Amino acid sequence: MDSHKAEDEKNALKLQWFWDGLDAYLSRNQLKQTKQRKLIVSQFLMMKTHVDAEELYETVRKEGHNIGLATIYRTLNLLKDAGLVEQSSFADGRAVFEVLKPGDHHDHLICIDCGKVVEFENEEIEDLQRKVAEEKGFVLTSHRLDLYGRCQMESCPEKAKLITKS
Repeated sequence: MDSHKAEDEKNALKLQWFWDGLDAYLSRNQLKQTKQRKLIVSQFLMMKTHVDAEELYETVRKEGHNIGLATIYRTLNLLKDAGLVEQSSFADGRAVFEVLKPGDHHDHLICIDCGKVVEFENEEIEDLQRKVAEEKGFVLTSHRLDLYGRCQMESCPEKAKLITKS
C-alpha cells in the first residue's frame, strides 16, 4: 500500500465519527445522503479549519463539479443544524465554518487587518472562566472566546502600511 493511500485511510478513520453523526442526523430527519452532499462534505473536511461557503464553492468548481453556491450554503447549514460544524463571523464579517470535534475546545486570536485566525488552548483561561461562572451562580455548558488584535505577520496589510509610513 502506498503512503498516500495509507494516509487517506488514516484520515478517513479519524473522521468516521463525523460521517456517523451526519448519517444519524439525516436518518432522524428523513433526508437522503445525496452524491452532491457527500462530495461537498468530503471537500469541506479536506480544507483548512475555517472555511467559508465561497471558498468551498470555488474548490468544488475547480475539481470540475457543477454544484451551485446555494447547494453549498444549504449543506453547510445542514451540518450546523446537525451539530457537526460551528459557524462563526470574524473581523471581516463573513461566515466561516469549522468542524466541531467531540471533546475538543479552542479559542481564537483574529487579526482585524488581514483576517488571520489563530486557534489556541489555554487551561488557565478555561479555569478562570469556570471560576467566574461559578462566582456568578452559573454552570458553563459552553462558551466561545475570540480575541481581536493586529498580528505581527510580515504579510499583514496593516504592518506593510506602518513600514511604508516610517
